[in-house]
Amino acid sequence: MIKTSTLHVLLTITLLTLINPCIAQFKVSGIVMESGTDRALIGVTIISKSSEKGATTDINGQFELELPLPDSLLISYIGYKSIRVKVTESVSLNLQLEVDTKQLNAIEITAPKIIELKLPASFMQIPKEHLNRDNGTTIVPALNRITGVYMHSGALNTNRITIRGIGNRSLFSTTKIRAYLDDIPLTTGDGETTIEDIDLSLIQKVDVWKGPTASLYGAGLGGMIHYKTRDQENFMPTAVSTKLTAGSYGLIRNVSELNFTNDGKTLNTVLNYNNTSSDGYRDNNEYDRESIALIGKSISGKFGKTTLFGSFTKLKAFIPSSIDRDDYENSPQNAAFTWGSIKGFEDYTKVISGLSHEIKIAELTGLEIRNRTSLFYTNRDAYESTPFNILEENSSTYGLRNVIELQKRDDSKTNLPILSIGIETFSENYDWETFETNNGLKEAPLSDNEEERKYINLFAQSYFEISTKATLFAGINFNNTSYDYKDFIKSDGLDKSGNYGFDYIISPHLGFNYQFNNNVALFSTISHGFSPPSLEETLTPEGTINPDIQVEKGWNYELGARGNIDSKFTYELTVYTMQIKDLLVARRVNADQFIGVNAGETEHNGLELFVAYEVIKNRNWQMTPFISYTYSDYTFKEFVDEDNDYSGNNLTGTPPHQLSAGVDFNSAIGFYGNINFKYVDAFPMRDDNSIDSEAYQIVRAKIGFQRNLSTKWKIDASFGIDNVFDEKYASMILINAGSFGNNPPRYYYPGLPRNYFGSLSILYQL
Repeated sequence: MIKTSTLHVLLTITLLTLINPCIAQFKVSGIVMESGTDRALIGVTIISKSSEKGATTDINGQFELELPLPDSLLISYIGYKSIRVKVTESVSLNLQLEVDTKQLNAIEITAPKIIELKLPASFMQIPKEHLNRDNGTTIVPALNRITGVYMHSGALNTNRITIRGIGNRSLFSTTKIRAYLDDIPLTTGDGETTIEDIDLSLIQKVDVWKGPTASLYGAGLGGMIHYKTRDQENFMPTAVSTKLTAGSYGLIRNVSELNFTNDGKTLNTVLNYNNTSSDGYRDNNEYDRESIALIGKSISGKFGKTTLFGSFTKLKAFIPSSIDRDDYENSPQNAAFTWGSIKGFEDYTKVISGLSHEIKIAELTGLEIRNRTSLFYTNRDAYESTPFNILEENSSTYGLRNVIELQKRDDSKTNLPILSIGIETFSENYDWETFETNNGLKEAPLSDNEEERKYINLFAQSYFEISTKATLFAGINFNNTSYDYKDFIKSDGLDKSGNYGFDYIISPHLGFNYQFNNNVALFSTISHGFSPPSLEETLTPEGTINPDIQVEKGWNYELGARGNIDSKFTYELTVYTMQIKDLLVARRVNADQFIGVNAGETEHNGLELFVAYEVIKNRNWQMTPFISYTYSDYTFKEFVDEDNDYSGNNLTGTPPHQLSAGVDFNSAIGFYGNINFKYVDAFPMRDDNSIDSEAYQIVRAKIGFQRNLSTKWKIDASFGIDNVFDEKYASMILINAGSFGNNPPRYYYPGLPRNYFGSLSILYQL
């Protein structure tokens, strides 16, 4: 006989078994929209807390979910604040999500900051958003939108950057302008700068200092370009991503990245692989660059900040060189005959590495003292086949930077330290050999050389707040540079070995900034800069060291205004004059040899204007038109080269007028794009002003769409056109080009005709 209690239990179990299927049939449905706009959100994730069942919204922002009740739902979407909703019955929900501007992978529609109101110097910043306006293979278009900057580009591996006319007398590379990657110098011991090896996918922003105003990083006559990797504010969530770009003339570019960031954003590690290859528009123009990089950053309140950077790059690029007027007009795709016939190329590997540690070493009332120590090492191993010889090079660089900074602890308005003092030591061992060439085949040695290039920079700068509105800046840089040259093959019995050092150079910098309010500031600057010649420029035609060669140096004076109106209209206007003396002239003494000559003085007068206006409508879309204009009046104040007097002539290689204009568009639903216009005026190609280049204008356009597919997946697809109207133009000019035999001079590097590119990027957040 079944007891009553037992019967009660059996009945209860039976009833629960019958009722349970009914409970599972409760349904929750609804729609998820963006708060304030009522825009339906696609791919929002809805997760049940108890059953862990889930659903995502469809193209109309709607969802439906079966679950036991009562329950709690988590609604989350990348770029928006997550919410929890309790449900106790079948219901249709109308949910609103707010945009979370703190999530770095959200689709934000705010214009990036590119000017610094408190800096008493000509300074502009290229943020990540502006680097992404183009196809990502080169920084050329982005730099050419900066006032006062003009970057010639003969090929992906042949570039020349000029700032305010400084550097335009370099023939095939960038000189007189310093560059850094974080605290790692990208400028060699003889002043040559190569930034093309640094893939833009590694860079968060680029600071451009115009004129000798960056005291902490030397007193480069033209200025300084500072590549910066991601800081703590820009750490990405842990994710893997890949981006593929394909374009005209066989362009293929891939960037794949593994990014790890811990929950507290105190540790970030990036492993980046990138490859860029192109068949090139011209003959003998193939290019292939492959690189892998590791960036690690650790931030601890107790132990400070540590940054590790390491990259390995392998490049092989063929060299089409410059062509004469006839080929430029009729067959611009041709390579120079001598370079094409031997398939001239350069092939090298490069290692760049650095370790930096910053720590707070003391606290005072309202102040703290911080110390940052950086060690760096680079190596480049190169082989170049030219029509004149075979060149083998190996350079190894190591050095140290140490900076002590006194900062305000409670100053949230500016990151400028009250006082900075430091030292940078740099040592480079450069070995180079040349060999006879037999149609590109290496034969007997011609030379065997070793150079020891060393410099030391001592620097200090300070910001004095005279009042709440007025700030005085004072900086000084002390430099000593020396070369030690060894000749191991004494041709004609002449030993060219020798030591050469330059006089100590002190470069002061004084600036004043007056900030009327939070929107308007005036600034003025007086600064001194210098540029030492390379060792090759110090040699006579016979190969011996010329003790009369002097450092090129000058003074920069400028006055400017910058600010914004209603946080939408941003502007900067600067007028300046630079007085340069001991101008270094590269004089060609034979087909492949140049020597340096101090030939005179130049005067650089100019005006730079940048304006942008940000239009945001209901947080749904943003449109930002901008204009960047540069006026350059550069002349040879005094210039005598052998029997030629060029005094009073216009300076070679810099256009008197440059204009960049464009508009950026960005929408909250994911569409974005830009149109850019660039005008470059004609300029003299010879010191005697007997022949000018041709003015040109080019238009670039890009449109794209990015979408968060879920809490994990994000895609970004884009398409662009360069040189929309198929303008014929020279993207680089070889000034004062020589002619040998009866051949005409070769001035021109043709720019690309109309070309196309498309990109697809996929990110998966772990």
